[in-house]
Order: sequence, then structure tokens, then C-alpha cells
Amino acid sequence: MTQIESKTLENLTDDDDDDDQLNSSNKIIPTAYKSNQSELNEEDTSKINNQSDFDIENLIKLDLKNFINKSIPKEYENFIQCHIKREKDGFSTIYSLYYIGQNEDDQILLLKARKHVTIGGHSEFLLEISLENSLTKLNDETSIAKLRSIKILQHEYVLYDYENNQENKPQILAIIYDEHRFGSKEPRKFTVLLHNTKEDLRQFKENETIIDEWRAGRSNDLIEIKNKIPTYNQEFQVYSLPMLNNHIKEGSHKNFQLIYLNEHNEEDIIMEFGHINENRFSLDYRYPLTTIEAFSIALSSFHDRFRT
Repeated sequence: MTQIESKTLENLTDDDDDDDQLNSSNKIIPTAYKSNQSELNEEDTSKINNQSDFDIENLIKLDLKNFINKSIPKEYENFIQCHIKREKDGFSTIYSLYYIGQNEDDQILLLKARKHVTIGGHSEFLLEISLENSLTKLNDETSIAKLRSIKILQHEYVLYDYENNQENKPQILAIIYDEHRFGSKEPRKFTVLLHNTKEDLRQFKENETIIDEWRAGRSNDLIEIKNKIPTYNQEFQVYSLPMLNNHIKEGSHKNFQLIYLNEHNEEDIIMEFGHINENRFSLDYRYPLTTIEAFSIALSSFHDRFRT
């Protein structure tokens, strides 16, 4: 084993965004894939490094808005490699998503998000693509999407499309974290709900969410994706997760992989997120996710599990 309503209160402290010290006993240790693991072969190893057959940088430069909202093509099996940079801005926290090119110095800013807390106690992330606008002016009118926690005492998030002028905003995805038992050292478990098609997002009734429909069993047009459960090492008494990306070095309860059942009923890793250092995180993703979906799923991990 390798080494192991949206009025906001801007003066509310954003205290749930870096809770790794509180969760030090719950860290998931990143380990390297081993060659004898049945789920990885030479083709899989190259997927995260070989970007030569798909000109991502050109697509970004031609139409950034289109790129972040479109699913990565199914035939493109490589991962889109990104980093998230976190920084404080007064009482808010800013998250910036960068695409990483052939070398780490080639970084292209894709999206930014600002986290705040509403008067009612809900966490919200406002997302923007327009680099000309200052984040201090980012609000419901200027953002392209909003990731919102819909319950204060449970970690359930819905991503709303704010480019649509309708009062009842379309819902792009939902993220549902399993309830955490206080004192438990078990890793987070969560489910992501995506629409089968990204073309026409179906409207929901007022005050109804994707999650309500899923729980009521009316989710035939939704894709259900879950995180891969880390392995518990009895000898070291830690949880570990073999990571494809060797940039993920630090143990963190935020480290995770998303798995998706393909047409052969086999598990494909479609997203990998992990801690690089104090304020930098690695985010790699591929089909069927879009850039804005992957970024939003990663943003949802910045919450304090002890609040549940």
C-alpha cells in the first residue's frame, strides 16, 4: 500500500468550507492504481494523459459557453483534466476552475463560483462564465447557474439553470449525500442525478425538485451515478481509494471517484476529485458529464459533514 429566495447575508462566516482538520480521522488516502488490478489496463492508464486526439483548447477558445454546457463526447474516452483554486474574498469563498493543457503552465480559466449563505441558512454557489464581470457583483441576475442546498440539516443540492429567463428555473442535476451518523468514521456516500438528455430540460412544478421525483419513483429519464466506496485497510485503520491521477497526494474526506455503469454493465470511473494542497484540488471528468456539472458536483463536497 502506498503512503498513506435568494437574499444573502454577506457577513455570515463561511465556516463549512474547509473542514479537513475536523475530519482528520475520516480522511481518504489516495493510492496509486496497481498493474495487477483487474479494473485497469494500459488503455485505461493512457486515458488520463493522452489528449492528442481531441482539440479541447480550440473548442474552449471557439465557444466557451458551448463547451461548458455540452457533454464530453462518448467516443472520447480520455479525461478532461482541471484544477480548482480556492481563495477567500472577505466573508465569501471563490472557486476557480482551470483547464490544464499539455503542461501545467497552460491553464485556461473556465468557470468561477462564489459561495455564500442565505438568510435562511442555505449554502449557495453562484457560477459565472463572463470574465469581464467582477465576482463582487455576481448575483441571481448575472450568474449562469446556481448550486443550492435545498435542506439546511441535510446535504442535498440542486443545480439551477439561470440562463433561462423562466421564473421556475430548469434543474440541471441533483446531488444527495447520505445522512452522516455523528461520530461515524465512514466515508461520504452520495448519489448524483442527471438528465438522460441535456437538450431540453423538463420543467418541474413549483417547489418540486429532481430529488422529489426520484424519491417518488418518477425518474425514468434520470441517470443515477454514485461515488465509489473507498476500501478500509484494517492494518493502518484508514480508508483508501486508488486514484488514476497522481497529482492527488493528500488524504482528505473530500477525495472521491464517481462510477457509471456502461452498456456492458461494467463500472467506468467518470470523475475523480481530490486534494492537491491546502487550496488546490484536482478535477478530472469525462462522458456523460458536462464541465458545469462536474464543477458543481465538486463544489458540493465543500461542506462540513458534522453539520448533519
